[in-house]
Amino acid sequence: MEALIKRLQEVKQAILGLKEENVQLNSALEKREKEINRLKKLLEIQNSSIKDLEQKLKMKRMADELNGEEAENGSNRDLKFKINEMIKEVDKIITLMHQ
Repeated sequence: MEALIKRLQEVKQAILGLKEENVQLNSALEKREKEINRLKKLLEIQNSSIKDLEQKLKMKRMADELNGEEAENGSNRDLKFKINEMIKEVDKIITLMHQ
């Protein structure tokens, strides 16, 4: 009889341990779900920013094509250099987002 009581106490302790572990795992899961949602929102914002930048770049290229007939001077070269830098930066962001 004493062995049975001892065995029941062991089972009870195991159940309590499993309950505690379950609470901890649920808490960790909830934290991870919140982090996933935060990262999804961040990704949406970044995608939106990239689309805006791509649209601005497209408009800038069209404007440059219209003004391309005029004589090029130093400021146009500087502007083209900055645009190329922006394009590279957008490409880097896109690459990072797809990883």
